[in-house]
Amino acid sequence: MSIDRRTFLRGSVAASVAFAAPNILMADRAAKYRTALIGSGWWGMNIATEAIQSGQCNMVAMCDVDSNQLDPAVKRVEKLTGRTPKKYKDYRELLDREKPDIAIVATPDHWHPLITIAAVEAGAHVYVEKPISHTIHEGLAMVKAARAANRVVQVGTHRRISPHNVSGMKFLKEGRAGKIGMVRAFVLYGGGPEQPRKNLEPPEGLDWDMWCGPAPLRPFNTKIHPKGFRQFLDYGNGTLGDWGVHWVDQILWIMEEKWPKTVFSTGGRPIKGPPVNDERGQTTDSPDHQLATYEFEDFTAYWEHRQFAGNPAEKGAGPSTR
Repeated sequence: MSIDRRTFLRGSVAASVAFAAPNILMADRAAKYRTALIGSGWWGMNIATEAIQSGQCNMVAMCDVDSNQLDPAVKRVEKLTGRTPKKYKDYRELLDREKPDIAIVATPDHWHPLITIAAVEAGAHVYVEKPISHTIHEGLAMVKAARAANRVVQVGTHRRISPHNVSGMKFLKEGRAGKIGMVRAFVLYGGGPEQPRKNLEPPEGLDWDMWCGPAPLRPFNTKIHPKGFRQFLDYGNGTLGDWGVHWVDQILWIMEEKWPKTVFSTGGRPIKGPPVNDERGQTTDSPDHQLATYEFEDFTAYWEHRQFAGNPAEKGAGPSTR
């Protein structure tokens, strides 16, 4: 199926593995749900492997605009299950032909809304990786579509089932730390000024136009793909949209809150410097630091990230140890 970029966008707006393999093979034979993976990068494959290991999911199809990711991912599933999922480069074709019971959406963030909406409208239940969307209005549209289709949509805030997180929640809810008046959540990395990286021709096997999809079409750059897209505001929401989703979700979960009364945020790029995006090269354009204050009825939550001046004194308190 071929479609030009303008027509596609207009239409969219309108609308340990080797040792585990024997056990997975046995589970896969009894799988109940036809499952499709859309986005076969490293994290998408982590989710897919867990789905296979559950014994409930038969991975019938996999989709990615980059065959350099898709081909080895399919081979890995073949090794795990003894079955060969069908390969697709266009999620719409996959949904139309395969009619999966479950769609795992593990693409870059800017694609989450359109694919999730299309999947529920095609009859699939959805596991969509966090953050669910790029904007609030996209998220509202996703909720509306899921409810209209009567489909279950689960978001990848998986720390709610991590044993140490569950243990910490229990400790706090039992009052063993007393009444909580302030919560601080942070991610601190080292770093310094950022230099542009040279733009390149997209590698063979990557449909870069489709990768950019509903977002602006930038020159291809290895700072963006693979893995770096969240620090580009066309495709993600910086560190707050990456790690902050998990930490703020933990605060809401533990404190049994739904939303704050007020939010204030500030930040910038005084260390990394002004963003660069020209015909020669690119830098990221997300804040190199951001502070956000969330005022709730009975407590205040505070988010902080920075990508400079790593502080060893705070290591061990979060992903700054990575």
